[in-house]
Amino acid sequence: MDTIITSGAQSNNNRPNAEPNKSQARIHAISENIQVTTSITNAIVEEDGSITPTPATVITTAIFENGVQSGTIQQDSHLLSRNHININNPFSDLGVLSGGTALSGDTSRSVSPNTEQQSQQQQQQQQQQQQQRQREYHYENANAVLVPPLNFAMVAPGVYRSGHPNKHNFPFMRKLGLKVIVQMSEEPYAPDLVEFLEKENIRRIHYKIEGNKEPFIEIDEGVISDALVNILDSRNHPLLIHCAKGKHRIGCLIGCLRKIQNWSMTSIFDEYRRFAGSKVLADQEFIEIFTAIVPYSLEHKPFWL
Repeated sequence: MDTIITSGAQSNNNRPNAEPNKSQARIHAISENIQVTTSITNAIVEEDGSITPTPATVITTAIFENGVQSGTIQQDSHLLSRNHININNPFSDLGVLSGGTALSGDTSRSVSPNTEQQSQQQQQQQQQQQQQRQREYHYENANAVLVPPLNFAMVAPGVYRSGHPNKHNFPFMRKLGLKVIVQMSEEPYAPDLVEFLEKENIRRIHYKIEGNKEPFIEIDEGVISDALVNILDSRNHPLLIHCAKGKHRIGCLIGCLRKIQNWSMTSIFDEYRRFAGSKVLADQEFIEIFTAIVPYSLEHKPFWL
């Protein structure tokens, strides 16, 4: 179909038996890269500029992206008479420029100027939602495999020890019903672990301490004493204590707890070695000379003390 692009119209209705115009059309620029051309073919243009359809009238809208035609829309010619279209401003009322979708009639292909941008936004949102679902709380799955944290063990009823937990341990930790986590290390928590604690309403008590390192670094007895006060408060149970690997700092803390429980030094060191291995001397000396007062609550002490 030949298309004549005009800025206005020539009237062919200045005689009684007027012949219909072959084609009238206008270009509308949506953006720098997208143009919409709407053409009206075989319609009669009246003297006042109004357009009267004939049985052969065709309204066609073509959409061009970077000069390449990406879609066409054919609309019902009755739009001309129903919407009182005028050649001086003919196409803004057809409903084809605002959304790129025909109001009625057969549509060979409908393309919205905003479709590509909306599609990209939807894909980004879907990817973000999928990543969020994968990252968030997969421990809620009833069939999730229960993986305990590194070096996990029970210290006493309601008190557990381990290395630094990660997202793979969430299903297991949830089963414990923890109220408090005592962290004995300097490492910051990952965002997913922070979210897990918030969701499960678990309180975090953080002691930023280094392990014993001869000859200059030694754990502060006051920190150990304060941590033991929290551990020996049954209102905090179930409770998990952890450091980076669940070996040395936790080994010292549990060794001092065993002294309060009146364990023999032989039994205390045997337990320490089961988790810490060969690093013994500095931590063993710390446990042996630990004499700090631990002012735990007698009213809320655990039954096993």
